[in-house]
Order: sequence, then C-alpha cells, then structure tokens
Amino acid sequence: MIVTNDDGIDSPGLRHLASALAEDFEVIVAAPNVDMSGSGTGIGRFDLSAGVELMSVEMKEADVAYSIDGPPGLAVTAAALGAFGRVPDLVVSGINAGINTGHSIIHSGTVGAALTAHTFKMKGLAISVQQSDPWHWDTAARFAPAAAAWLAGRRDGPHILNVNVPGVPYEQVAGVHWADLDEFGYIRVATADVEDRRLQFVVGPSENRSDPGSDTVLCSENYVTLTPLRTVEPAAFPDVEARSIFEPDFQTKPV
Repeated sequence: MIVTNDDGIDSPGLRHLASALAEDFEVIVAAPNVDMSGSGTGIGRFDLSAGVELMSVEMKEADVAYSIDGPPGLAVTAAALGAFGRVPDLVVSGINAGINTGHSIIHSGTVGAALTAHTFKMKGLAISVQQSDPWHWDTAARFAPAAAAWLAGRRDGPHILNVNVPGVPYEQVAGVHWADLDEFGYIRVATADVEDRRLQFVVGPSENRSDPGSDTVLCSENYVTLTPLRTVEPAAFPDVEARSIFEPDFQTKPV
C-alpha cells in the first residue's frame, strides 16, 4: 500500500500511521516534503521535462519512504502510474492533524489523496484525528489497520472511506458510527477586514447542532465517524437537447 498525507513527511501523524499499518501490510510512504494542507486533489504545477524532486527518506516505520516536492494528489498519481513499483490496491492518507468533516473535505489534501486513488481504480482511506493537547495519534493509529483491512477486502464498495477520530485516549472513545457529511465542516465563520488587510476564519463545531448524525457533531461527542465517499461522477443528462441551451445564438452547422 501507499501511505501519504498532506501535513508533510515529518508529521508525527504520518509516522504513527505507517508504524501501525506496517504490522499487517507492506508500506511504501510517499508524502510531500513540506506541509501541503488544503491542497485537495491537486497535483500542483510542474515542468514535465524537469520532473519533480524526489528524495529517499530514512523512516524505520516503513519499508520504503520518499519525500516529493508536491501535494499528496501528485504522490498518489505517481504511485498509480508505476513510479514506486507495483501499482498498489490501497492508498491510506493521514493521520491528519485535525478532523476533516463536512462538505469542506473537498479542500483537504488528506481526503483528496483518497479521492485521487479511486480515480485510478484504487481504494482510498483517509484518517484524521481531532485536535487535542496532547495529540492522540495513538488513538487514531489503533483504528487504522482494521479500517484498511476492511476496505481492502470489500468487493462491492465503498471504495473510499473517510475516518475521523476524536482527540481522546482510546479508552474514552464512545463508539463508532456511520456519519453523514456536515453542512460544511469545521470552519464555520469567515470575516473580512479590508483596512487591516486580513481574512479571518473561526473553527469549531457549528452552533447549529440540528443534525446529530453529522460527522462533525458525532466526532465532537467522542465517536469515531466513518463516511463512505464517491469521486466526481457525471450527473444524469437533462431531458433537453444540449444545443437548446444556446439557441438561438447557436445554430447547428449543416452536415
């Protein structure tokens, strides 16, 4: 399997994840050389002729490890195209520093790696842990191997699974729940101050807790949340001729 993240090759979450998975899987780490949080499914911009900087990294938690000068979506794309040997069946991304909940997960590089995996017919697992002091990487890591094995063994789907783990000791986890996506996610307020030239965001659970089944709310109540995801797929075609959208400006050319 390929293990990646968006917090960068030096993230403690990545090492905890690789170490936990290495007990049951062959682990190849391919992760950004710097923090690439918020990169979504992006692969970055690079010169095809020059390529992308790749460095071998000493990591006792993995069989092989590389740092890449690009986002996790690029690492997954490279793996899917054979850069690191046999194309993996599964990509595991994380452990992200902070939960990835709600529809805002499209902006997450952690979840983006899992989504990118499925565009290449691989399965993708994203794991994130709620912020805490101290961080409970070990709690999230304990759930990773079983989640990876379950996803890898599924034939009929889901093919992408987003897992959020509460930031508490393992003994304080309240349980495990399937969870719907929150309306947006953990970022709930944005304010613009033009004079101070600053755009400010406020994070935290939404004050509107009307959806008790959402991933944000359940994780805040110390549940591990599991949310199956799908990649972008074309919707059903409307029951109209495509050219009718542009008529009368567009005229069909004679054959």
